[in-house]
Amino acid sequence: LIKIYKINKMSVLNPYLVSMFKYKDIAIYKAKKLSRKYEPIIKSCAINIYNNNVIDGIIIPNVEYIENMVKYAKWTIESCEILCGAMVFGTIYDKLKWRILGFQYCLWLGSVSKCDYGIHMSFIGVLVAMYSLTMSISLEFLELPSSMIFKEIDLCAFRLGLWTVTSANLFYWFKSKMELQYAPGKYRPNDRLNKMELFCQIIGDDVNKVRRMWRRTIKLICLNFLLRIFETYIKNIKKDMIKKEMEARKK
Repeated sequence: LIKIYKINKMSVLNPYLVSMFKYKDIAIYKAKKLSRKYEPIIKSCAINIYNNNVIDGIIIPNVEYIENMVKYAKWTIESCEILCGAMVFGTIYDKLKWRILGFQYCLWLGSVSKCDYGIHMSFIGVLVAMYSLTMSISLEFLELPSSMIFKEIDLCAFRLGLWTVTSANLFYWFKSKMELQYAPGKYRPNDRLNKMELFCQIIGDDVNKVRRMWRRTIKLICLNFLLRIFETYIKNIKKDMIKKEMEARKK
C-alpha cells in the first residue's frame, strides 16, 4: 500500500513539475523574442530614464540614502512574504490534511496527493525566500563563496512562478471538486445546502485563510520584484557616478 501511495503521489507531482520547467523555457523564449522586437524602444526609454532632471535633482544627491531605504524595504517585504508563505504551508499541513487512525484524508481537494503537492510547493517557496533573505543580509557583513551566491532577482522570479503555478493548480482542483461534489441535481436542494454549510463550518475558514495568504504572498513577491529592479537601477546610477568621478580625477 505504501508503494502504491508513493507511485500515485509522484504521478500527480511529476507532470506539474515538468510543466513548470516548460513554462519557464517558454517564458524565457518569449521574453527574448519581445526584447529583440522592441529593442529600439527599450533603448530609447533607457536613455530617457538615465538622462532626466529627476535623476540629477533627486536621485543622485540622495543615492546612498535611497539605496539603504530600498535595502531595508526589500528585507521587510521578504520577511512578510516568509510569514504569509509559512501560514499557507502550516494551514494546509495542520488544518486541511487530516490524520485519523493512521490514515490520511484531504477534505479540501479530495486527494491526499494533491494536498501534499500544495504542502511541498509552498514549503519550497518559503525555503527559497528564507535563503534569499539570509543571503542578502549576509552579503552585507560576510564574504560568501561564489557557489552560495545567486541573483536575488532570479530567486524572486522563481518564487513568483512557483506560487502562481501552484495556486492555479490547487484552486482549479478545489473548484472542480466542489462543482463535481455539490453539482445541482446530485442531491435534494435542502440536502445540498446542508452539506455545503457543513463543509464551510468544518474547513471553510481555513480554506479562505489559505486563499487570502496565498494572494498576499504573490502580491508581496511582485512588490519585492519591482524593488529588486529599482535597486538594480540605483546601483547602475551609482556605478555611473563612480565612473564619472574617476574620469574627472584622471583629467
